[in-house]
Amino acid sequence: IELLFLPPYSPDLNPIERVWWLMRKQITHNRWLKTMEQRVEEFEKWGRKTQPEQITRICNLIENIY
Repeated sequence: IELLFLPPYSPDLNPIERVWWLMRKQITHNRWLKTMEQRVEEFEKWGRKTQPEQITRICNLIENIY
């Protein structure tokens, strides 16, 4: 594991922020999930259907940009 120290207040440099953005975009865009159970279920479905390669590609975008 290689630790990378990021400047403060730089979510654009944090790979997990891009993953969260994609997840929220695909799950909650133009949808209202009324209960927490619905939200958890949808996020779990997203996690099961999303390929690890897609997550890796999103995380590697940071390296390609900087």
